[in-house]
Amino acid sequence: SLVTRSFPFTRFRFQLPVLRHVPHNSSCGPCGAFSFSGRRAGRWYGLWFRDRVTGGGSAKAAAPSDIAQLKTWLSDSTARVILIDKTFNYIGSEGTVSEKGCRAKSGCNASNGGQDTIGKDSCDANESEVDVKYDKAAKTQLTVGSNKSIVGVGSKGIIQGKGLKIPQGTKNVIIQNIHITDLNPQYVWGGDGMSIEGFSKAGRMFIVSHFNPSTFTISNTEFDGVTAYSNSCNKNQYWGTMFVADGDQVTLDRNWYHDMSGRAPKISGTGTTVQAVNNYFSDNLGHNFDITKGTNVLLEGNVFSNAKTPITTDSSSSGASNFDVPDSGSISTCSSSLGRNCVANSLSGSGAWPSLKSTAALSALGKSKANLVTPIQASNVKSTVTGKAGIGRI
Repeated sequence: SLVTRSFPFTRFRFQLPVLRHVPHNSSCGPCGAFSFSGRRAGRWYGLWFRDRVTGGGSAKAAAPSDIAQLKTWLSDSTARVILIDKTFNYIGSEGTVSEKGCRAKSGCNASNGGQDTIGKDSCDANESEVDVKYDKAAKTQLTVGSNKSIVGVGSKGIIQGKGLKIPQGTKNVIIQNIHITDLNPQYVWGGDGMSIEGFSKAGRMFIVSHFNPSTFTISNTEFDGVTAYSNSCNKNQYWGTMFVADGDQVTLDRNWYHDMSGRAPKISGTGTTVQAVNNYFSDNLGHNFDITKGTNVLLEGNVFSNAKTPITTDSSSSGASNFDVPDSGSISTCSSSLGRNCVANSLSGSGAWPSLKSTAALSALGKSKANLVTPIQASNVKSTVTGKAGIGRI
């Protein structure tokens, strides 16, 4: 289950979000979250996909004429290949809301580059009531039904002012090469970019998983945290990707997280299992991985450049089962569980990398070793990821 907490985020770009399996090898191109580059989308890929993902299948590709038709096509029961060939702008389509919100009395708040909070019954003791006005459309997402391919055309595929919701029961969805943006970024709880509830066979981005388990791959997605409204007042987005359901099964492959200050990503939930491989983290002023008790996480072949906190200190003491290939001696530890060596991570100008060597994590991932991504070497990650993550690359 994936949820994007009212993304006060400004933008996230799906370049290759898709579920497929190749079987993976070191020559795999942009594989992942909702699209591929130079590869036909629709085959399952990643840790947990044992069935084909076809999306809209052989349905004739068509572009909706306006925002109303897009909403209908996304949610109906018809198998569709939906082309996003322009900006579908929902801002103003449902009016605005003026009400009372909450502002921190001191520190980082909307008066100095931060955010106010909306949607609370009452303000906390350290907050004051303020007048707020926000766009109503962003507060409710576009519902996505089963058997859909949502594909951006070139660099034109933009959904503005609304996110996507993949509800429990939806299956067989491909989301590829789209850009979701402008969801009341000045407010906490202004709108979610993408939320996933008990979903299977999918991919997605600037994301939150809800509290029913989901199975998905996120790849070749750019998480662009540059914002004028930062929860930490540093022009970096705090609200990144969060996987919180018990039993989430996630592959994070070749994504680009930059200018983030937190939850990039946050991983929690009892029994959640994640392979994070060949992702590129650059210019992040806050923390990247925040991992809690009950999870099994393998971090390999990732690159951190000017990332202040690659992994939170709590991730080391939380009781999570993490294996992060901390030294050359640990590379071969993977072979007994995975049938191959792991690939070391690379850090430059970044914070400390803890020594996390839980073989329980390897055992958990080894149960699906045939579906694991085989990493490329860290030395090739930056050029590969920045050349293929985001929209307009397929």
